[in-house]
Amino acid sequence: MGASAKIVLFTSKKLSDNRHPVLLRVVIDRKPMYFNIGNNLKCTPEQWDDEKSQFNKSFTNYKEANRNIHTSIGKADKILLDLQSEKPDFTHNDFKRHFIEKSKRIFLFEYMDEIINRLKKAGKIGNADTYQTCRNVLFKFFEKDLELADITSKNLQMFIEDCQSKVLKPNSINNYLRTLRAVYNRAIKEEDFEYYPFKNFNWKPLKGKTSKRAISKADMKLILNYNAEPGTSLYFTREFFKFMYLCYGLNFADLAKIEQSNIVQTDEITILQYNRSKGGKLYEIALNEDTIQILDYFKTVNPGSKYIFPILNESIHKTPEQIKTRIKTALKKFNKELRKIANEIGIEGNITSYVSRHTFA
Repeated sequence: MGASAKIVLFTSKKLSDNRHPVLLRVVIDRKPMYFNIGNNLKCTPEQWDDEKSQFNKSFTNYKEANRNIHTSIGKADKILLDLQSEKPDFTHNDFKRHFIEKSKRIFLFEYMDEIINRLKKAGKIGNADTYQTCRNVLFKFFEKDLELADITSKNLQMFIEDCQSKVLKPNSINNYLRTLRAVYNRAIKEEDFEYYPFKNFNWKPLKGKTSKRAISKADMKLILNYNAEPGTSLYFTREFFKFMYLCYGLNFADLAKIEQSNIVQTDEITILQYNRSKGGKLYEIALNEDTIQILDYFKTVNPGSKYIFPILNESIHKTPEQIKTRIKTALKKFNKELRKIANEIGIEGNITSYVSRHTFA
């Protein structure tokens, strides 16, 4: 197998400052692949000596830059020699795993812990929980920390097969892989990391269909008109659900966070303004008579609170973690009572908060 390495000025790519990146070109079996060599090296064609594969004297600090080049090409040549003797059928990925600088060694679970902590500090508790769940599942599979550069497409396939042996749902496995892929994308963006095991890895067959969540308009009418005693938990559940449905399938977490300040008057129209918990997008919804009556009722039930609906308590639920936990607990109770209502009026299936969104749509 033929293999060679050379430092080149990659003129096929022109940067915003009209310079070109200086890269390591590794050719294996006549197929080239390019690698960054660190320090963000780049220059113009006039600053590059193509014959010697190095910077000329017109480049600022050319001596130091050339030392970096010589170090990189020396390391690349040694890796190729070692691979030729150890593994004659080596690939670009084999070279890549050996070439990554020691300073760029990133360990999977250590790095995921850092991401999780950053997300928590930023108040993105939902995202942090997603990464934490994925970390827990991956650790059970790998059983130890390992470098990002050591995970191969074969490891990914074995992980899928392990999840399938445990009868995990396709969408769950898909979410774990998407989260792991996001870890690599973050490392590439923030840490100048290069290795990417997902490049030629396809897991589209795992994307299963989500079960139907919508119900008929007739069944929706039965829930909205369910007879419940005012002040009871079932009454609260019905009114929460009705408000969510009438507000274009409002998410339960967004319902819980609605404050007095989110209700505004514009040209004699009452409008709900809120930023969705997932993604932060601003929504404005004109409220009708039914939704206004629901708001007026809960203002009397929950006086003195900045929240309209009696789900969150600002004196207790202060941190993002506390708010997230409380909403999760309240949602569980809400879904349980919603199913109780559905059973009493003869609606079959797993009725949850998502029904309001999918039925409205």
